Amino acid sequence: MKNLVEMFKQRCTRDPDKTAFLVKKNGKWNPVTWSEVDEKTDKIAAALINSGLKSGESVAILGNTRLEWTLSDVGVLKSGGVSIGIYQTLSGDQSAYILKDSNSKILFIENPTQLEKINPHLADLPDLRQIVMWDGCSEGMNAISMEEFMRHGAQSLDTDSEIVGKTSLQIQPSDVAVIIYTSGTTGPPKGVCLTHKNLLAELKTIDLIEDRDVGNIMMFFLPLSHVGERVAQYMRIRRGIQGAYVDDITKILDDIREIRPTFFGSVPRIFEKAYARIRSEVNTAPPIKQKIFSWAEGVGRAASRKIQDGQQLPLGLKMKYALADRLVFSKVRDVFGGRVRYFLSSAAPIAVEILEFFHACGMVILEGYGQSEVSCFCTLCTPEAYRFGSVGKALPGVSLKIAEDGEIMVKGDIVFQGYLNQPDLNRQTLTDDGWIFTGDIGEIDKDGFLWVTGRKKDIIITSGGKNVTPSNIENLLLSHPLIEYAMVHGDRRKYLTALISLSPDNLPAWSQSKGIENSDYETLTRHATVNKEIQAAVDSVNKRLANFETIKKFVIIPKTFEVESGELTPTMKVRRRVVEEKYMVQLDGLYAD
Repeated sequence: MKNLVEMFKQRCTRDPDKTAFLVKKNGKWNPVTWSEVDEKTDKIAAALINSGLKSGESVAILGNTRLEWTLSDVGVLKSGGVSIGIYQTLSGDQSAYILKDSNSKILFIENPTQLEKINPHLADLPDLRQIVMWDGCSEGMNAISMEEFMRHGAQSLDTDSEIVGKTSLQIQPSDVAVIIYTSGTTGPPKGVCLTHKNLLAELKTIDLIEDRDVGNIMMFFLPLSHVGERVAQYMRIRRGIQGAYVDDITKILDDIREIRPTFFGSVPRIFEKAYARIRSEVNTAPPIKQKIFSWAEGVGRAASRKIQDGQQLPLGLKMKYALADRLVFSKVRDVFGGRVRYFLSSAAPIAVEILEFFHACGMVILEGYGQSEVSCFCTLCTPEAYRFGSVGKALPGVSLKIAEDGEIMVKGDIVFQGYLNQPDLNRQTLTDDGWIFTGDIGEIDKDGFLWVTGRKKDIIITSGGKNVTPSNIENLLLSHPLIEYAMVHGDRRKYLTALISLSPDNLPAWSQSKGIENSDYETLTRHATVNKEIQAAVDSVNKRLANFETIKKFVIIPKTFEVESGELTPTMKVRRRVVEEKYMVQLDGLYAD
C-alpha cells in the first residue's frame, strides 16, 4: 500500500454495502455506505482535477466536523492534492494567514457565516481560485455550492471515467498528503507537512491497540483540523469502523447514549469536565447518596490499585466491588453508552486521581504522547501495559531518546517532512540523521515507559532559581469541580501565583447547594463563599507540592477562558502568552506587596 487513497479504495471494495458513517438528521441516525462515500469523493476529486488543480497543490477545508469535511478531505487526496484543515473557530485574519501560507487554490467552506470571515481578505489571496460551500450558498456569493461542484465532477467522470483513478495511481509515498497547522500557543501557526508514508506508518503502528469485536463504532466530534481526529478518521477507514458525527456538541452525551461507542478518543479536558460534573452532582445529592458514592469510590480505587499492581482482588474486595459496580459504577459507564472498553487520550496530561476514578468505574483511559510533527502518537499505553501518569512505551518502529537537557527526541517513519516555508526552523527541529526535537521534557523509566514532565518553553524559573513545571500544578487544580481552567504564573518572580477560571456548568448548582441566592456568573466569582472554596482547593494542592512549587496567591477571573477570545487554542489549551498579557494588571497585583 503506497498511499492513503489506495487504502481507502481497498476498504470500499471490501465493504461496499456496509455502513461507513452515521449522520443525524431530524433526530434519526442515517447510514452512509462505503460505496456512497466512494462515489461522492470521486465526484469531488474529478471536479478538483477539472478545475485545474495540479498534483501537490493545496486545498483548504474550513468547517465543523461533519460528513462533508470527510468527503472533501478524501476527495482532495484522490485528486492528488494536499489537504489543509482550518479550525472553524479561527478569526478571519488567522484563516487568511493559513490560506496564504499554504498557497491554497480552492477552499471548501461550511456556510455563509464562515465565508463572511474570508470575504474581506480575498483581495490578498489572488491564488485562491474557487470557494465551495457546503450549506446555504446562494446567487451573488463568492462561492459555488457543493451540489453544483459535484455535478461538475459527475460530468467530468462521464467524459473520462478513469480521470480520478489515473491521478491516484501517480501519488507517491513521499508526496505530502496533509498539512496540519499547529494551534499556535507561542506564535503564528506552523504548517506541519505529513506525507502518505508518514500517515500510513502511523496507522500501522497504532494497530498495537486492536479491537476485533464486530460492530465497533466511534464518535466524530473533535476538530478534523487537528492531527488526532484526522488520524482517527483514517484509522476508521483502515479498519472499517463506523463513525457517527456529533451534530451538536452541547448534546454529545445524548448522542453517546444512542450510539453507544465501543471505544472513545478525546482530549483530556473532556474527561476532566466529566469527572468534575460527576463530583458536582454528588456534592449536591442527598447525604445518603453522597455516603454511598464515597464508599463505592473508596472500594473502586482500592480495586484499581490492586489491578495496577498486577494482583488478584481478594474475595472480600471482589464482593464489595461487585456491589459498588451495581450501585454506582455501572451508572457512570451508562453516561458513555455502557459499551466503552477503553478511552484514548493525548495532548495534555490527566491527573492520576481522574485516571484512577475511571479505571475504578471499569473504563481505562490509555494515555499516549505525540504531536502533529510525529503524525499523532509516538508512544501509547495499551490495555496490557499501562501506568497511570505515564504516556506508555514507544510504538513499534519508533525510537525514543532523551537529550542531555531532558528534551524528548523521536525517530521513525512517522516523523514529518518539515514545516512549510520554515527552512530555519526545520534545521533547528530535525537532525541530519532523522531525529526530531519535540520541545517536551521527559524521562524514560527502566521498563521503557515515557513520563512527560513539562514543555521546554513553559518551564517557569523563579527569581530564586527554582525550575517549576506549571502543567503539573494546573492538573492538580483541575480535579476540583469548580475549576474549569488554571494558569500558574511566576517566571522570574519570587513566588508562584495562579489565574483561575471557574466552571459555568458546575458553579450555579454548587452555589445553590450552599444557600447562595441566584446570581450571574461574574457575581458568583466574587462571592466570599466561592473564594473560600477555591482557597481550600489551592491549600489542598499546596500540601502535595514542594514549598517553592506552592501557589502563594491567586485571582479568580470574572469570565471563563474562551477559544473565541484567543485565550484557548482550538484544542482547549491555554495560550499562556495571550492570557498573561490580558491579565498582567491582575498578576502584577498579586506581587504588589
